[in-house]
Parts: sequence; C-alpha cells; structure tokens
Amino acid sequence: MSVPASRPRIPVAVLGATGTVGQRFVARLVRHPWFELVELAASERSEGKRYDEACAWRLASQPEWGGRGADRLVACHPDAVRARIVFSALDAPIAREVEPLFARAGAVVFSNASAYRMEADVP
Repeated sequence: MSVPASRPRIPVAVLGATGTVGQRFVARLVRHPWFELVELAASERSEGKRYDEACAWRLASQPEWGGRGADRLVACHPDAVRARIVFSALDAPIAREVEPLFARAGAVVFSNASAYRMEADVP
C-alpha cells in the first residue's frame, strides 16, 4: 500500500533508537511509505553522536540510511523531539518515566514496553 504522491509522509521519531528494539523500529520506518523518520532519540551518553557511531547494529541486515536528516541522536525528552508521533523502544522502567512526558506534551506514543499495557486508556 502506498501513499499518493501528493500526500506528504508523516514525521515520526524513535525513542531508544540504539537498542535492538529501536534498531528494529528504524529498519521498519526508514523506507516506510506513510512515515518519514525524522528524529532518533537515545540516552544522554549517545546524545549528539551520529547514529552509526552510537549504535552497534545487531540485526541481520542494516538498512541503507542515506543521511535522512535523523543522523544525529537527540535527547529522549519532548523538548528535544519535534515529531508528534513517537515509536518507543525504551525499557519498561525508563518508559514508565519518559513516555508520559511525551503524551502530556501532545505526542502519540506507540510503545513496545510493558509499562502501560494494562492501563484502562491503552488500546
């Protein structure tokens, strides 16, 4: 399924982009027809680094990145991430702290963490 040429792709970010789950999100989103991966967020120790420098790729094949504008890692905080849709690959304890910050800031959060799976307002 593809997006009509006249329709722009939706800008998205990945939280926890350097971990294995984050890498899976990146691999799926880098050439997605509906989404444009515009930001990658990671821990403070990786912030400001290029993705290929901070990330030890663990999946079988690495997607062709091609400098899509998200090559520098930003802080995992809503003040640093402009995308209003975020895919979170954060570990549950960190997700419990960080994901609500994004939700309160108006972002739509798709999470892989177990932190909020049983909440009444989570589909």
